[in-house]
Amino acid sequence: MSAEKLFLTRYNSYQNLEKRYTKSFDRISNLRFFIFLAGAVFTILCSFLGTSTQAVSVLLFFLVIFLALVYKHSKVEQELNTVRAMLEIQRKYLSRMNGTWVSFADCGLEFVDANHPYTYDLDIFGPKSLFQWISVAKTVLGRYHLKTLLANPSKNLDSIKMRQNAVRELASKLEFCQNLECHGLLINEVSRDTGGLISYAEESGSLPKAIHIMRFFPLVTILALVMSISAWGLPLEVPIVLLALQLLLYFAGYQNISSDLSRVYSFQKSLGTFRNMFLLIESEQFKDDYLSTLKSELYNQAEPASICMKRLERISDAINFRYNLIFYFIFNLFLFWDFHCAVYLERWKIQNAKKIRTWFETIGAFEALTSLSVISHIHPEWGFPELQAHGMKIHAQDFGHPLIQPEKCVRNDIDIDKYSCIITGSNMSGKSTFLRAIGMNLVLAYAGAAVCARKFRCSIMDVYTSMVIRDDLINGISTFYAELTRINMILKQADKGQPMLYLIDEVFRGTNSLDRIAGAQVVLRELSKKNVIGLISTHDFELCDLEKDPELNFRNYHFEEQYVQGRIEFDYKLRSGRCTTSNARYLMNMVGIHVP
Repeated sequence: MSAEKLFLTRYNSYQNLEKRYTKSFDRISNLRFFIFLAGAVFTILCSFLGTSTQAVSVLLFFLVIFLALVYKHSKVEQELNTVRAMLEIQRKYLSRMNGTWVSFADCGLEFVDANHPYTYDLDIFGPKSLFQWISVAKTVLGRYHLKTLLANPSKNLDSIKMRQNAVRELASKLEFCQNLECHGLLINEVSRDTGGLISYAEESGSLPKAIHIMRFFPLVTILALVMSISAWGLPLEVPIVLLALQLLLYFAGYQNISSDLSRVYSFQKSLGTFRNMFLLIESEQFKDDYLSTLKSELYNQAEPASICMKRLERISDAINFRYNLIFYFIFNLFLFWDFHCAVYLERWKIQNAKKIRTWFETIGAFEALTSLSVISHIHPEWGFPELQAHGMKIHAQDFGHPLIQPEKCVRNDIDIDKYSCIITGSNMSGKSTFLRAIGMNLVLAYAGAAVCARKFRCSIMDVYTSMVIRDDLINGISTFYAELTRINMILKQADKGQPMLYLIDEVFRGTNSLDRIAGAQVVLRELSKKNVIGLISTHDFELCDLEKDPELNFRNYHFEEQYVQGRIEFDYKLRSGRCTTSNARYLMNMVGIHVP
């Protein structure tokens, strides 16, 4: 079964489930309303026509049925929300395949960095980006982990292979991956930064010992009250004085606990979802060592994180009484409810402080890896690259740009080994897209994902680009100066002697042709001496002469166009040698600028 057919089948299945649960939800809702009315009517009739005992019995009968329907209605609502979330997930997978994914809300806009060595030029973050296409991460740490894998991954060969193996296994666990995403979709609060909860748990301060003792004071008051109304004959003034003292003690200790209770309670809505995420990971069996190691991080002295989070969830539910003024006043005045919550919260903190950050980091790591596995889910024919720690090599067969729809994506071959490429071609012939295809596939390869190629073998290299150059009016930086800064960054990185690949699109486009050609020749000669490789696109055919210099390592490639019945057509196929055609005048004439 093709990937598209698989997700379409899943979409239709969940759509049918949604209809079924919606009918059930509405039916129970109507029945609940009917039971409420019937109970009210029969109770009133019994109170007038029968005895009070009969009226109470009828009331209790209908109340039990009503409460049972409320419980059932709540369960069906949970199932309906889950089905709707899964339906949305299938829709997004289909959108990734038909090209409408560019409307996804989360594009990683906050990660856009024009000064990064490559992410800005290669559309890794922002609108119509790689992040927008693959991300299924809902937590802050999950999105950050994915950002790190795409922008600053560990390039140790063993680390990359470890991530590859993990993504391979997750590619075969579609249900697990979608369930993890589903939990994140059910509660919007999951996307909130958990830094506040983590920092609270890791704080070294402890609850004052007086709070531990004071929380038992209500027992003294209750005992005094019992003694005053019993045969002991204790004066009633004693429990009244104790109650007044109890109120003063509460307000004295309240300042020490209020902040902590509020901080934990603010995460109440998301705690259940985090618990479900932990439980999902704990319940899954993994063959891969890296995934198994990540899973093992969810245990604190053999107790799973889901159980620990369940306890925190119960404490948070208890704190919820603070937001019911009547119960809150009564519970705290007579029982010191807040003090008991604070003590239980501190015990939880002591038991789990050292692990809570690791737990949330583990969710983040799984979300990032499942995001990378999305590529294999929708393109199972894409292969995982072969990587080597040394050398400067890119060998690719039938590779294309990952973000271009398969039916529109033209595949090419390339075999670069310790030389750089000068790529010429007419406007719109595919030069820039080719450079981005190389760069983005390398980003995926180093992250540990499958790449858009039948076969892809590459060395581990730093990637530096100069492609999308913009001026900065506020800081008084022109387009040409901005490009100079970018090229200088590439030259400085080349000086470090580390394996590096540079991608330069239309070098020095912001100045006159004589200075542009002279400057470009100097830059390319300098880069050739630094023992780095790269690809540069240009309209300046003079740069192609560098291929003839035996002391340099350059080869010429080009794209070309054909004119068919007055129309310009591109095949986007890479060819050896220098381009011999130009279409600038044709395009000018086409838009109404008539050039002889």
